[in-house]
Amino acid sequence: MNLGESPVECAQREAKEETGVLIDEKELKPFGYISEKNYEGKNHWLMFLIMCNKPFKDTPKPINEGAFKFFHRAEIDQLTIPSSDHQLVWPFYDKRHSGFWGLRADCSVSPPDLKIEATPHLTDI
Repeated sequence: MNLGESPVECAQREAKEETGVLIDEKELKPFGYISEKNYEGKNHWLMFLIMCNKPFKDTPKPINEGAFKFFHRAEIDQLTIPSSDHQLVWPFYDKRHSGFWGLRADCSVSPPDLKIEATPHLTDI
């Protein structure tokens, strides 16, 4: 936010910082966002989900935040990642072709209270 970046500009910068890959904005397509209130009882997050249509020729080198890896979608369900990612991110990622969507999650209750804020295509959650 301090840089005044749009979500796409942020994705371009983060991709360069974390993978060394320059990505043209035409290769990025935003398809959703998730707002998490009271995540882990103390934080608020606003995530933008953006599809990258640029093929990678090589696996990016590891950085201080970790190593970059590719996973098949089915493998992700078995990864040790935050439970909210399993509940909020990946089920909606699977619906990315339905159109742009927005989701609000109140994480102060378990399971999180979900509200769809954008797109009528996801009323089946």
